[in-house]
Amino acid sequence: MGVCRRMLPWFAAAGALWVGGCGATDDVLDEEITDEGSIEAGSVEEVVETDAQALTEGAPITTHNASCLHLTDQNTWSTYASYMAQVPNARSVGDVLLDLNRAGPMLTSSTRPAATGYKGGFRWNDGDMATADWIPQGMTAGVAAGKNVLLTAWHYPKTPDKGVRVSLVDISDMSGSAVNYRHLLMVRPTAAGNFTTVPIHGGGLTWYGNYIYMADTSNGIRVFDLTQIREVNTSATCEDAIGKTGSVWCAYGYKYVLPQVSAYVVPSSIAKPCKPTFSWLGKDTRASSSVVLSGEYCNAGDSPCPNGGTAGLGGRLYRWPVDTATNRLKLTSGVVRPERAYVMNEPNVQGVAPIMTNDDTTSYWLSSTRYGGALFKVSTTASRTAYLSGSSQWVRMPQGMHATASGTNLWTDTEGYESVTNPATGGRVVVYVNQASVD
Repeated sequence: MGVCRRMLPWFAAAGALWVGGCGATDDVLDEEITDEGSIEAGSVEEVVETDAQALTEGAPITTHNASCLHLTDQNTWSTYASYMAQVPNARSVGDVLLDLNRAGPMLTSSTRPAATGYKGGFRWNDGDMATADWIPQGMTAGVAAGKNVLLTAWHYPKTPDKGVRVSLVDISDMSGSAVNYRHLLMVRPTAAGNFTTVPIHGGGLTWYGNYIYMADTSNGIRVFDLTQIREVNTSATCEDAIGKTGSVWCAYGYKYVLPQVSAYVVPSSIAKPCKPTFSWLGKDTRASSSVVLSGEYCNAGDSPCPNGGTAGLGGRLYRWPVDTATNRLKLTSGVVRPERAYVMNEPNVQGVAPIMTNDDTTSYWLSSTRYGGALFKVSTTASRTAYLSGSSQWVRMPQGMHATASGTNLWTDTEGYESVTNPATGGRVVVYVNQASVD
């Protein structure tokens, strides 16, 4: 697949790639992890709704005909890079890893939540556990600057919308008393030497090479570039400002920004029910070509999903091919088409991970807030296996997931249950479990 597999202890991420290339070591380590632009018009293709029928919760996932759907590349790669070239103080991921300013205590036997196969994890610092300003969303992981790195997106639900921040966490050593991390603000370049926030939900992340993919619920998938990080001003001037402000650059007080470089969007000519929502993302490197996974959050209330069948169960899972030479989505005749799609027959899905012990691409773990929190093991050939938070089998309010390529560990983060700050009873955590225990 052309994927670098040289990794550090604790990680062996699912296709995790080095930022800046592979290192010299040959060790393969199997422990913990690891609005803009014009939209191209086109004709609407016929939608074949083979799955528009009564659905059964927990039934095997079923193949969905997605021939009507494609994404277009907004192709702002060069333009956005040129805009950011006028913003000084470029920094690498390695620079940020040397400047982490927060500590997340490791979970202990008295502070950890119950989860089948539990191996370890951490919580955020006290301020991040309690804040209502930012809510954890999608997560992913990779290797950069010789470190195992976890990224978690946080959504800002208030006004003015500060968009999405991402926590960069050094998880190279999970045997200490805490992990160190720092928040970066995700931004979109708007003109030469200027940028603004990314006011979306941030429900899903995945990582290929130097690119971080983020779900854009109504539009598609945005792409951010780890080689374009900038250090900005943190003075009082910048506490309530974004972009160029006088002679300095601001990001609402955050020291670093992670800029968008392009986006893959559903053309305006493609409407529902063909057009899906992009609620969350995942990563799958099991097949001969790597893919970005995307899917829909559906429920029986305000998000029933538009593709027929039983309300809440018709959410779709898509596989978008990645060009391993560039780490961008693969274009065919100028567009990106899903190589496959499924109807999940599960409600309230918030994340996905491939079952790495199975080479075929028809089996997955789904993270769901159904029953207050659940992990569903699903496939095309068998009814689901469920691990429920109410039965002390899984964490409450789970979000994104990441599976290690070795088939060793499965990671997940949680958004937090209501105002609970105790990590053992629903507070915000990041944990990893033994894949074999939930396989």
